[in-house]
Amino acid sequence: MDRRDFLKLSGLLSAAVFIPIRSLGNAVSFPVEAQAQGKLFRATPDGKIYVSDNAGTSWQLHTNFGSHVAIQDLSVNLWGQARAQLRLADHSFEMVLAQTGKGWKTS
Repeated sequence: MDRRDFLKLSGLLSAAVFIPIRSLGNAVSFPVEAQAQGKLFRATPDGKIYVSDNAGTSWQLHTNFGSHVAIQDLSVNLWGQARAQLRLADHSFEMVLAQTGKGWKTS
């Protein structure tokens, strides 16, 4: 085996090992959580935000942005409002929970 064949073989093996690992990393996503306005909010990668009034014992669907919207981050801003960082296709934007706790608005 000459050097060129070795490099081809090593490149092929690297691709066979790293591509499935990278795909697995994209498929396994953990929900993100934030506590705001006395409630616990949990966002999932498929565009849903759940709310819990009892520290995570039970959850209710609060908002469904749709499976085409990825929720990248959920945090609390300086005013104590829940803040969601969303991604739609190649665009990223931020939504803030309204003071009433019912709906979301752009910030």
